Amino acid sequence: MRYCDLTLAYTPTSGGIRTYIDAKRQYLKDEGGDDEHVLLIPGESDHLQVDGRFLTCTVASPVIPGCAPYRFFWRPDKLVSILEETRPDIVELGSFFVSPWAAFRYRAMQAAAGRKCLVSAYFHTDIADAYFGRTLRKALDQLIKADSPVVAEWEDSFVHFMEDGAARYFGHVFQQCDVLFAASPAQRDRLRKYGVGDAEVVPLGVDLELFHPGRRSAELRASLFGADAGTVVIVYAGRLDAEKHVDVLIEAFRRCRLPDARLILTGEGPLREKFETEAANWEHLRVIPYQKDRTAFAALLASADIYATAGPHETFGLSVVEAQACGLPVVGVNAGALPERVVPGTGFLGPAENAEALARNLELAARQRESLSRGARRHVEQAGYGWNSVFERLFRIYRTRWSQLS
Repeated sequence: MRYCDLTLAYTPTSGGIRTYIDAKRQYLKDEGGDDEHVLLIPGESDHLQVDGRFLTCTVASPVIPGCAPYRFFWRPDKLVSILEETRPDIVELGSFFVSPWAAFRYRAMQAAAGRKCLVSAYFHTDIADAYFGRTLRKALDQLIKADSPVVAEWEDSFVHFMEDGAARYFGHVFQQCDVLFAASPAQRDRLRKYGVGDAEVVPLGVDLELFHPGRRSAELRASLFGADAGTVVIVYAGRLDAEKHVDVLIEAFRRCRLPDARLILTGEGPLREKFETEAANWEHLRVIPYQKDRTAFAALLASADIYATAGPHETFGLSVVEAQACGLPVVGVNAGALPERVVPGTGFLGPAENAEALARNLELAARQRESLSRGARRHVEQAGYGWNSVFERLFRIYRTRWSQLS
């Protein structure tokens, strides 16, 4: 079988989607069978990389304004041409703008030639909510800054119109797929609001040997965090953009009554420069480079004390699970997939966009971090978040659906 992942979200500084695809390829390598994998992504120039049974096809594409280094596909005909040349049996969509129409066209061409093709989609990001809902509303609030009830009513109507339109569009895309994957039951329920029937729940995973409390390092705490044994180190790892609400996390940290603490931000994104400027004038805040080396990233997490996020749009929360595997309590918001990840005894959740509540939960986690740490690691182990079980389920579903195609 030849599989293909078609996505915008695979760059040198990507997070969960890149981790998922890299882990999928490693699983196929470890299996040692005849299965092949094609990765089709946008980039600075056209490029083909061949590694045995694994092909990476990069298509010259423009940068998404304000979201470098992410780029967007803009020529569906070129994508169709590459799909025809590589001829995958199964195409998995990780992005839902131009690329789906290329995949659907390729599927139709395969059918016309008497060959089977299956197109799936993995619901990695709730785009309608994250970019057309709350983020649009926040941007309009900052732009208009009006107290008029009439303007407020117009703004509310406009946001609902845009979010509903986006949901209808993505729902239309999902309905044309042969199989749809969600990372959690909550996201499967969210997909029902897109007008889509039941999706297959396939959670993301974590390498439990790599992400382990045993990687904690006093030397790393001192050199990278400027922390000693008594310092409470709070870490956030992820994209530094408006969707993740990192500004709310920073405000919560300012309100914390933790005299010797550090907030560490690691990642890339359009707001990185802004946060670096804040850090330059505040010794308790540090912005460090994106960690490309997974072993180094695991050591960074294990050497912190608390993982924190204010983002309400997580469809799974891979960094959350990696942090829990390293023995970190998690402080976050009661939204998205976080209620499924942060169960009692592993951390605290509060209302979204509420810096004061987040600050109080950070203080609680700091006081209870030893017991919460044990609970976090135990939860990940018992939940079975291992990549092998994830991909055994994923490929079993693919084989079943493939056998059902006429």
